[in-house]
Amino acid sequence: MTKRLFLAINLPPEIKEEIFNLALKLKKLNKNKLIKWVEKDNFHLTLHFLGSVPEEKISTINQALAPIVANFPTLNFALSDSINALPDLNNPKVIFLEIKELNDGQTIKLQKQIGGSLARLGFAIDKRPFRLHLTLGRVKFKTAIQIPNLQFPVSNFQISSVDLMSSELTSAGPIYSIVKAYNFKNN
Repeated sequence: MTKRLFLAINLPPEIKEEIFNLALKLKKLNKNKLIKWVEKDNFHLTLHFLGSVPEEKISTINQALAPIVANFPTLNFALSDSINALPDLNNPKVIFLEIKELNDGQTIKLQKQIGGSLARLGFAIDKRPFRLHLTLGRVKFKTAIQIPNLQFPVSNFQISSVDLMSSELTSAGPIYSIVKAYNFKNN
């Protein structure tokens, strides 16, 4: 049996609430657009997508990743006031909120070390430059989007683990669950 897996940094509930409120503003401004908005509980920062993985390979992933994550300190972030889109705002496919790392590049270093370990295990790793972003919505058809002015009352937040996540695709949207949490060294 296989599981659809990815590695992510999950967000504290109060941060998810802030982002959800932002997404509601975006949804109101863009109410006649065909955009699939991310559910509040599904906001996360993806580090690597692994795809469909045999369940027996999960213990190998755990053995490879736990010591890597344990070498990093708790990570600190801040929500940015920058909404952007891939490939760009003129032809958005994915609408996202950029987040700021407050760790002197530790998140990118962590993402690269995990990627190297996964590659040695035979996983195909995305070679594009890593970008700290939280997906807000996916655009179904070409459209222009309106972006509100942003203000976040909660500015900084801490993350204490990297999570191996499973993703079950359903007609109502994906259902995410934590398979394994890898704690940073000060946790």
